[in-house]
Amino acid sequence: MKVLVTGGAGFIGSHLVDFLLSKGNEVVCVDNLLLGNKENIEEANKNKMFEFHEFDLLDKYKLNSLFEINNFDRVYHLAANSDIQEGIKSTNRDLELTFLTTFNVLESMRINHVKELFFTSSPAIFGRHEVSLSENLEMNPESLYGASKLASEAYVKTFSSLYGIKSWILRLSNTVGERSTHGILYDFLNKLEKSDTELVVLGDGSQLKPYMYINELIECIFYVTENANDLINIFNVGPKDGIRVSRIAELSIEGFGSNQKIRYTGGETGWKGDIPFYSHDSKKLSNLGWDVKLTSEEAVIKAISMIKENL
Repeated sequence: MKVLVTGGAGFIGSHLVDFLLSKGNEVVCVDNLLLGNKENIEEANKNKMFEFHEFDLLDKYKLNSLFEINNFDRVYHLAANSDIQEGIKSTNRDLELTFLTTFNVLESMRINHVKELFFTSSPAIFGRHEVSLSENLEMNPESLYGASKLASEAYVKTFSSLYGIKSWILRLSNTVGERSTHGILYDFLNKLEKSDTELVVLGDGSQLKPYMYINELIECIFYVTENANDLINIFNVGPKDGIRVSRIAELSIEGFGSNQKIRYTGGETGWKGDIPFYSHDSKKLSNLGWDVKLTSEEAVIKAISMIKENL
């Protein structure tokens, strides 16, 4: 199978590229390297079945030209703004890097008759709820990132219905592991490298969310695309439990630090638009036959171990 992976030099994308190559697929990767890194695809570049293109998906002419010269069987669209805080500061960031890139990918698929799309979404589309997040829960995003993912989902579903594009939409938990380019462990590791006295943590540390290790996510992506066969397939993925930010801070100091003190900035949320508490209802995914194996704490511990191993 010949596939396109957008955002393939990023954290999740590069792991997906490695997996797809291991399965014998021909993989074309597009990344503007805003958040991605060429080091993440060093091994992939040694594989004759891999091809890398550095350009921005906002350039719809380059993108469509790439589609025209390749007969893609499937697109894995992972490219997006993953820095929620930066998206709040720069209000066009999520519009351009998440929504408009998704539209350009969908339009190139329509024009060139590509009929399968995998799309990564987020629980940020739901906003705050007192109950676990099920697939059909009311959606009230509180960040521009969440709003852009929700709008992208709507376009994916509508393009699927209008043009017969089989789609898989996976709403990801916080994902941790080696090659991370953003997120809590990435943030904590950078802070611990810069200070040997304290670790500054946004909020009061009580934030409680599910975390998933990268290899389990890649396994889940493969399972869903192999076994979910409706025209439009939507799943929430993540462990049932969560881990508090305060505990992640403790584990980070144990793994990377030198007895730094934790200093909390205070407040329920780490930043404006942050959802401090949520949990997943993954019954739909479980009914398909796949479940997360690691708890949130086990995922964080595994990620710390693998990041240290790869330093």
